[in-house]
Amino acid sequence: MNWLILTTRDLPEAGIMADFLLRKAQDVVVLDVRGRTRAQSFAVLKRLARKRGAGYLADFLLGRALRGRVLDPAAQPFPEITSAARAALRTRCRHLDVDDPHAPETLARVAELRPDYVLFLGAPVIKPELYGLARRGALNWHHGLAPRYRGSDCVLWAMANDEFDQIGFTIHFVSPIVDGGRVVLQRRVAVRKDVSFGAAVADVARQGLNGFIEVVDRLLSGQELESREQEKGGTHYPPIGCRALRRAAGNFARYAAS
Repeated sequence: MNWLILTTRDLPEAGIMADFLLRKAQDVVVLDVRGRTRAQSFAVLKRLARKRGAGYLADFLLGRALRGRVLDPAAQPFPEITSAARAALRTRCRHLDVDDPHAPETLARVAELRPDYVLFLGAPVIKPELYGLARRGALNWHHGLAPRYRGSDCVLWAMANDEFDQIGFTIHFVSPIVDGGRVVLQRRVAVRKDVSFGAAVADVARQGLNGFIEVVDRLLSGQELESREQEKGGTHYPPIGCRALRRAAGNFARYAAS
């Protein structure tokens, strides 16, 4: 089968999925979105300020500055994807590095590839004109239990809300509703108590990717994917800010000590 992996800034989880598929002798192309330009980043910040207020924006920017210190940057979910491993992957499968995933030339190149499946691994919000080019379907790994937790930083938000029983991941078909497609696999993850805050968050991510690989392996074995509609309701969370991040860290400390 032909597989297109969508990611941003060469995220390591995309590399692990690409390596898995290559070891299964699959045809793999990675479409890597280089990231937002300054103008695009400024537009996103303006939109956040308009929707959620200047107070949220200031808290978000502070949280982004402190995130590495609070979470411990040494606690990585995918440490095996080093610079050397990334370079090696680029010799083993094709990479399309683009600024705009919806540019006409990008859409034309994807149409030529005729991917059976498109896999979202850290991709930005993608429009139907791109993911709809998948002949069999597009799948996303969402870091949360949808629909209760949709949007961004859902593991951290669940910790900030002191809902450790609502932490997990969802593998779903991509639809026009962000994080709202039919669910293929959803699993709660028991948060580890024997590691640091950052390592516990990293472990949830690792288990989520393992679940995504499990789904892809089913497809490789010829299984049809059963799916179900998501329930109604839930909350769409924005990128987490400083106050909620600190609350998550404090709740984790109490949880780990219990």
